Amino acid sequence: MNVFLTGGTGFIGSYVLQELVRNGHRVTVLARNPNKVPAWLNHPDIEMVRGQLSDREAIKSALAGKDAAIHVALGWGNTAVDMLQADTLPSLYLFETGAELGVTHLIYTSSTAAYGEYRPVFSETIQPRPDTFYGATKSATENYLMAISHQYHVRANTIRPGYTFGNPVVDGAFIYSDQRFRKIIQAAKANLPISLVKNDGTQFIWAGDLAKVYLSVLTSNHDRQTFNALGSEFTTWEEIARMAIDRIGSKS
Repeated sequence: MNVFLTGGTGFIGSYVLQELVRNGHRVTVLARNPNKVPAWLNHPDIEMVRGQLSDREAIKSALAGKDAAIHVALGWGNTAVDMLQADTLPSLYLFETGAELGVTHLIYTSSTAAYGEYRPVFSETIQPRPDTFYGATKSATENYLMAISHQYHVRANTIRPGYTFGNPVVDGAFIYSDQRFRKIIQAAKANLPISLVKNDGTQFIWAGDLAKVYLSVLTSNHDRQTFNALGSEFTTWEEIARMAIDRIGSKS
């Protein structure tokens, strides 16, 4: 398949890119800095296109002739209006333009943040109640994507990753580093107390496993579906801290 991908030089996107080319797909990547990950530059199945989410002409040109589009990149804003302009609007332009150009499958990277308010059990069928602008932009874009799918008769699916971890997928690739990991390790090395919220944790997922979710959705017959992408086990930060303490023999 010929696939258009945003965020291919970022953390999750770079894992998705590697999984796609490993499985025989040709990928065109929209990147603000095409030279960011040197390992991708001379790959025969990867084409780098310079541009960002606001570059409509670059997106339109890169989407032409593609079978599918996978949108991983995120635009950011500190206010509701900023988030709308930086992320929601560019995402809708990408999806609508792709549909108009004959792209047959649109895949959107949402987030479990779209759920918002806490409830005892979260599933793909419960109603989102966003409580952050980030969650709101994800939820809104999901809904617009479904409308675009109906209006243009194009396949569309949404993936909601949870907390994703992993090393850089290739030399020079990006990594998302949560400061909680760093603070736990620093405290353990210094034998200092580690303060955590009781029972606070999540269902961590390795980025390589998340990338396999994207490949599975891309090559499936699913349409207008939402998929949570999470690890099966719930891990608390206390468990992680105890791992660190045990690993280095800390007195924390």
